[in-house]
Amino acid sequence: MEAIASEAASGTSSAPEAARRLGLPPSSVHNILRRILQLYPYKLQSCHQLLPADTSQREAFAKWAFSKMEQDPTWVFNILWTDEAHFSLHGDVNNHNCRIWVTSNPREYTQKPLHSPKVTAWCGFTGSFIIGTFFFETQGPVNGWITETVLMAPRSPDLTPADFWLWGYLKSRVNLSGPSSLSELKDAIRREVSSIHPDTLQSAVGGFVTRLECLHPCGGGHVEHILV
Repeated sequence: MEAIASEAASGTSSAPEAARRLGLPPSSVHNILRRILQLYPYKLQSCHQLLPADTSQREAFAKWAFSKMEQDPTWVFNILWTDEAHFSLHGDVNNHNCRIWVTSNPREYTQKPLHSPKVTAWCGFTGSFIIGTFFFETQGPVNGWITETVLMAPRSPDLTPADFWLWGYLKSRVNLSGPSSLSELKDAIRREVSSIHPDTLQSAVGGFVTRLECLHPCGGGHVEHILV
């Protein structure tokens, strides 16, 4: 059982792979993991890579930010948070989180173009108002407006409210409306941005403060596991 537990804890192999390595039936390995060792399968989460120098800089930033808030408690709510994001016309389906509960496999498929048309949107917001939406595009000679590609390289997207809240919120809302053209997509983005209430913005900025508070116990590392 120690060998099975070691295989499972490594995160490098599944139960069938562990069974093959150990020369055991997959059902036996599964029963040992669940019934005897009482282990549960968890999906790995993707997060932005942090370099060794990032952790100390993140802690230093948190210390500086808290000193600013001690001098002026309203300081953090007056920061203008700005960012850009790509919105796909056909949206994105997360296959890992998408489930269909039926008595038998319906063999359903979701079809989408290989390269879905998209727009690049920019927004800026504080704890009380939001600016935008602006779209990065140029007038083409034949096909009308052409979406521009913007270089985005954030070092701490888990700390900025535009990344950990705004874009995910907007994309989920925009996809519900089912836009069928880039024009409808842009209209939907504008509509959802304009409907965001100032209380929601203030709550998002408050989430930034919460994440800063988590940096110290994390040693400047990722904070998502503490927030769950």
